Amino acid sequence: MDFDKRLQTLVEANTPVIQIISYETLRVHASLMKVSKNTSLEPYIWNLTEGLRRYENKKIRIIDAEMGPGDVLDWYADPDNKKMILLLEDFHPFITKENPKIISRIRNISRKISLGELKERVLIISQPAPHLPIELEKDVQILHLPLPEREQIRDIMSTVKDQFGLDDRNYDESQRLIDAALGLSTSEAWSAYACAVVERKMLTEEEIPLVSAEKEQVIRKRGNLEYYQPQQNLSDIGGLNRLKDWLKRREKAFTQDAQNFGLEPPRGIMLLGLPGTGKSLAAKAVANAWKLPLLRLDMGRVFGGIVGQSEENMRSALNVAETLAPCILWIDEIEKGMSGMQSSGATDGGTTARVLGTFLTWMQEKKKPVFVVATANNIAQLPPELLRKGRVDEIFFVDLPDQMDRKEIIEIHLKKRKRKAFSNKDMEKLANISKGYTGAELEEAIKEAMYRAFDKGHDIGPSDVEGAIRDTTPLSKTMSEVIKQTREWANGRAVLASDREPEELIMNEEKTVRLPQESYNPFVKD
Repeated sequence: MDFDKRLQTLVEANTPVIQIISYETLRVHASLMKVSKNTSLEPYIWNLTEGLRRYENKKIRIIDAEMGPGDVLDWYADPDNKKMILLLEDFHPFITKENPKIISRIRNISRKISLGELKERVLIISQPAPHLPIELEKDVQILHLPLPEREQIRDIMSTVKDQFGLDDRNYDESQRLIDAALGLSTSEAWSAYACAVVERKMLTEEEIPLVSAEKEQVIRKRGNLEYYQPQQNLSDIGGLNRLKDWLKRREKAFTQDAQNFGLEPPRGIMLLGLPGTGKSLAAKAVANAWKLPLLRLDMGRVFGGIVGQSEENMRSALNVAETLAPCILWIDEIEKGMSGMQSSGATDGGTTARVLGTFLTWMQEKKKPVFVVATANNIAQLPPELLRKGRVDEIFFVDLPDQMDRKEIIEIHLKKRKRKAFSNKDMEKLANISKGYTGAELEEAIKEAMYRAFDKGHDIGPSDVEGAIRDTTPLSKTMSEVIKQTREWANGRAVLASDREPEELIMNEEKTVRLPQESYNPFVKD
């Protein structure tokens, strides 16, 4: 149900008090006018700076500019007044524990409306952020005004055109230009388009990069999401052929043709495996390959110190992702954000469990085409309900690259540095001596070889790379037992991201000092 219909339903149901969470003052006013027209209730607005006002024929008339917060509630509760909807703007500073009389007045109003002592009246409180004292929780219905959708963005574009006097030949109301501002509030979208007009004196598809740059700054400012513009493609990933084939088959799944064919948009994937094996790279590459926006959700920033803030941060991030749909939502090392589940309720008051519940419910029920890519290194810290089918389409296990994959990875990183692959014999040798190395470790070896070659005054050669590889101790050497047991855990529980069986590891026989976490297998449970 859209926002206006839900608001009208609550008004017609004689709901005593409604709270609207939104920064969008003008859109809240528009919804108020629409509901007022459909219900024949007189629309009134109050805020601290302008006092009590009334909408008449789409214009606002001042009733009492000096009326205070307590006075407006007394005026509203007067039984001699007409039937009305009263909107209290930015009223949250007055419903705190420092103002018990205001809270008590609202409770009395709610009781009188419920008992029929005050008829045909609705009290609406609008504010930018959630806040509700415990005394009012049972009396108030809460509504979140969603961010503007395409039709509303189009209206904003038209307003910017008119205000800056753009000629029709310098204005293109294209779908791509509209989509470029999705995920922004009304004022943010207006500012993005206005800045593009001021800089270029035009508003066409040529200005999309300017609008996208403004959007990137806005989304980063909100703190929970980061907007990425990845350069990597699936061809930049060495190996993982089964995963890449799976992703390529779904490249057109968000199109109208796919919907007409009867396909549902893919929900997402979980990538499990060791650090440095290409999980994060895959998330970036799929966004670029599918030509979809990439949003990274930082789970560490979701959690806040105020009660209810963490859940609201998660809902806000998911709301932005849905507004930008179709898009990719990348959650890197998701297990770190859910690590509190082991003791949630005992040490964090159940915050982690509630945040997880919000996320899982969204994953299960989401209708918008948001493709989730979640990566994890330590599955022991993940709740089992996150791994079940239905919330994600597939769970892939990303293992160490085999010899063919290592050869491809070395070639990719040489190409990135504008170097050709060495002879086939040299490439085979480098792939052979780097057995057990992750893709990240091979990349670091190429970087080190570049430094060595530059220091010696010659171009990079096979001997430079060989020396860098031999001087590197891979993770697999000290954690071979853990990797072996990890593979056993993944067998039957996840799909191998590679289309070839993993190589057998050479078990480390050296007596090395181990940290406690090195001998603990996070994937094996009792």
